[in-house]
Amino acid sequence: RTAMMASTTANNNPLDYPLRLCESVAFILHGILGLCEPFTGCLRSAFQDNGAMPTWFWPLAGSVLICVAIINFRGNDVVILMNQAYIAAFHMGGVLYHNSLGHHPASGVGPGMFVFLAFAVACMRAPIWMAFGGLMVCYVFAVGLAKVLVKPKAASDAGQSDESARLLRVD
Repeated sequence: RTAMMASTTANNNPLDYPLRLCESVAFILHGILGLCEPFTGCLRSAFQDNGAMPTWFWPLAGSVLICVAIINFRGNDVVILMNQAYIAAFHMGGVLYHNSLGHHPASGVGPGMFVFLAFAVACMRAPIWMAFGGLMVCYVFAVGLAKVLVKPKAASDAGQSDESARLLRVD
C-alpha cells in the first residue's frame, strides 16, 4: 500500500472520482458565494452570524475553496490526501461554527456531509487507520481555529431585531 501512495494515481475505486467531483462542484459554488460575500452579505445574513466571523474570512475561504476544487483533480495521491484533510478540517469548522452560533443541530449536517466525503475518499487512498488518525488531527485543528475565529455576538449587540433573534435554536 505504501508503494501505491507514492504513485501518481493508485486508486481504482470507481467511487473516488464521482465523490471528488461532488466535492468540487459544491466548492466552486460556495467559493463564488464567499468571494461575493463582501458585496452581497448573503452568507452572513443566511447564517445570522451577527458578525461572529471576521469580514476577511469569507472571501479568503471562497478563494481557497475554489483552489481546493481545482486541486481535487490532481493525480498524485499525497496531494489528494492533503486536499481531503483540508476539506475535513474546513467543514468540521463549519459544524463548530453553526454550533457556536446556537443554530439548530441539524444545521451541521451540510458541512458534516463533506467531512464524511473527505473521509471516504481518504479511506480509498490510504489505510483506514491513517484516514481516521488524519480525521482526528483535522478535528483538533478545526476546534483551535473555531475558537480563534468564531466570536458569537448576541442579536441585540449586533443591532438585529428580536424577530431574527428568535430564528435561532430554542432548545
